[in-house]
Parts: sequence; structure tokens; C-alpha cells
Amino acid sequence: MKPICRIGAGAGFAGDRVDPAVALAASGQVDSIALECLAERTLVSALNARSAHPDGGADPRLRRRLTPLIPVAADHGCRIISNLGAANPAAAARATAALASELGRPGLRVAALLGDDVAHLVQQTAWDQPIEGRLLGAHAYLGSDGMAEALAAGADIVLAGRVADSALFAAPVLAASMRAASPAPGGTAWDADLPLLAGALTVGHLLECTGQLTGGNFDPPGGGGLDAASLAGLGYPLAHVMPDGSAELSLLEDAPGLLDSMTCTLQLLYEVNDPARYITPDAVLDFTGIRFEQIGRNRVRMTGARIVGRPATLKVIAFVERRGVIADVEIGFAGHGAMIRAQCAADVLRLRLQGWAEADLAIDLVGVNSILGAASAPANAAPAELRVHVSARCDDAAMAQEIEDEVYALTLSGPAGGAGVRSERRPRIETVSGLVPRELVPWSLVWETSQ
Repeated sequence: MKPICRIGAGAGFAGDRVDPAVALAASGQVDSIALECLAERTLVSALNARSAHPDGGADPRLRRRLTPLIPVAADHGCRIISNLGAANPAAAARATAALASELGRPGLRVAALLGDDVAHLVQQTAWDQPIEGRLLGAHAYLGSDGMAEALAAGADIVLAGRVADSALFAAPVLAASMRAASPAPGGTAWDADLPLLAGALTVGHLLECTGQLTGGNFDPPGGGGLDAASLAGLGYPLAHVMPDGSAELSLLEDAPGLLDSMTCTLQLLYEVNDPARYITPDAVLDFTGIRFEQIGRNRVRMTGARIVGRPATLKVIAFVERRGVIADVEIGFAGHGAMIRAQCAADVLRLRLQGWAEADLAIDLVGVNSILGAASAPANAAPAELRVHVSARCDDAAMAQEIEDEVYALTLSGPAGGAGVRSERRPRIETVSGLVPRELVPWSLVWETSQ
């Protein structure tokens, strides 16, 4: 069976490596490459940048990421799809068209997908908790419809804001199907062949974290994971999606990595609450029938994706700035008895700060119990160095100063050897989730062309 689309995973987060994407685009084995670069934390900074300047709000790494990729992709007829648009896809499209012109690539068509900004629909959204504080922005997770239509209409580069990660990878698959069927403009992913849509979205979920599918962030049972050299040059995955919704997942022949049924299964279950009902904007997926078959070295066939419905609502994330700040302060201890002295320092802080609400204060030892807390196993040997960490929700700067001062006081009035204090204050920005009827969230496309 010939693939209907060949898609590569070019980025899995905002700061992901650039060279694996360039290698995929240059390989001739993909006709599209998707770059997933947007998360809640990066969208917050983008909203602040857009607030400061009307042309701000796109991913600040856009130029660094696309400068080496655009020429290679253009030379090999490889299209680029990404959420590098962040909080301002239209500005991102203008910047990308200008960059392509600088790079001597005239005539590239760049489409920006608009519509995810739904701050105007706060009253129509069913929130899971009250929005208390200053609203920085609200964005709905869009599906693949708009991006697929842009690609079917001839876009070389598509830039979006908040879309579902899987939609970035599903869009070129659905665009290929749309071109083959020559439908009227304005169709939706739901109008596509449902087995193909199921496969495309599942492939998107598998590819969205790039190196996590190919041996990164993975320690096989019994050990034997990738060594440092392999992880340093880790190859990112690609998928050849078949018309029936099955797919072959692989690595480039010379790329280091590990892609097998285990890495695929772990990624399939990543961030999945119910494998029988994985909700995306395009469809609700049932992963329980997915099968992975090893068909070669670093080569896996995926079958069994199934759709069980379509959500009537879209997920919305609101970003709210609460009153006050978060204070994070650390102090280090090293040498003989460092563990005992650090534990004593933590106890001193608990006594000095016992008036604080328990929910607003965390005191732990980095390297001992800062992640697992009470579930941490006892250390086999006392570490030679470690840090006492305090994190506190503070109503104002004066409260944050109190936390910082108490930690600094340990250098004179605490256990011996406390030093290397690090202090940080950051705004109290929290997310609130909600659902909005999908019919209230239309999308549109804005086009730019390089000169």
C-alpha cells in the first residue's frame, strides 16, 4: 500500500533541537514536517509580548528555528506546519514570509490560522473554577480543519496558535485526502474518511513528542537504554500514513535512536487519562485496539485506531494572574554531615515559618525529597552536597522578602556551612480550564507570500 502522506516530527516543545528537523526535511522521506512548539508556559510569555507590542506574540525562536529549515524544505518540496504562531499567528506569518525572502526563497505561500483566541467568549465558556484575578488571555484548542484546508490550497508553510498537538500532524494527512477527493472548500476533519482520520490523529499523538518516541526519556526494563552519544544525536521519528489509517513509524536509516513497540506504547499512553476515550478537537479516539508490530530495525507498523465520537465542545485554557508572587529560595550545604545540617536547616525554617498556611509553603531537600516528598525512599548514603528549597505563595513583595530573609539568616544563625543562596520571584499565573461550544469558535486563514 502506498502512503497517502509522509510526515516527520520536527519539534516537540518550544526549545527543541533544530538539527533533527533539518535532517528529516533533507531526507526525501517526508513531504511534510510538523513542529510542535507551544505549551501553556510559552503561551503566557507570548501573551505578554503581544500585550507589549501589536507585532509581538509569536514564538521568539521562530527565526532561529526556520532559518536553516526553510531552504532545505523548499528544495525538497517539504511543507512546514507549526504552532510557532503562539499568541499572534498573523505576525508570525508576516515574519516568516519576510525571512523566506531574505533567504532567497520567493513565492513561498505562508498561511496563518486564526480563531483560537477566545477571550471574548469568557461568559459563554463553562469554567471548572471561577476566574479570579487579571485575565491575560483565553485560547481554545483548535483541530486540524483550518490547517488542512490551507495545505490543500497550496500553503508551503502553515502557522497556528493554540491547536491540539495531534492536529498539527493530522492536517497534512487530511489535506492529502482532500486533494485526492477534490472537495468543496470549507470541509471539516469530520467530513474525512473516519478510519483515516483516526489513524492520522493517532500518528499525531505518537509523533508530537519527537525524541520521546525514539528512545529519549526512556529506560528499558533491566537497563540498556541509549548512551550519551546516541541521545546527543537522537533522530526524530517519521510516519508513512496509509489510506486505511494504518501507519509505518520509523527513523532515518543513519539516525541514532530506539523505536520499538515499547517506546510506541509508552508514548501512546502519554498524557492519556482514558485510553478508550482520548478527546481531541477533531474526534474522540479509542486506543484500546491499537497494535504495534515490529517490522524492522527502528520500524513499527501501527494499526487499530478507532473513532468513537466527536466532542460538541472545545477545551479552553484561560491564563489568570493572581494577586502576589511566588517566592523560590534555595541554600546549599556541602561536606561532612551535609545531610544532617540541611535537614536541620529545613526544620529551622519550618519553625520560623510555622504561621504560614500549609498549602502556601513547601520546604524540601533537592536530591532527597523535592519530587516524591513523603514517598521518597531513604538514601543509601548521605549525599556530600544538597540544597534546601523553599517555595511559597506570597500575597505581596513584603511576604516574599520575609521568605528570602529567613533563608539568608541561616548563613549566620543556622547550621554550619550554609551558602550559595539563590532567590527568585515570579508572578502567580495560573490556568483555568473550560469548555466552549465548537460552533462559537470559527477559524479563518490569513495569507502571506515571500518576495
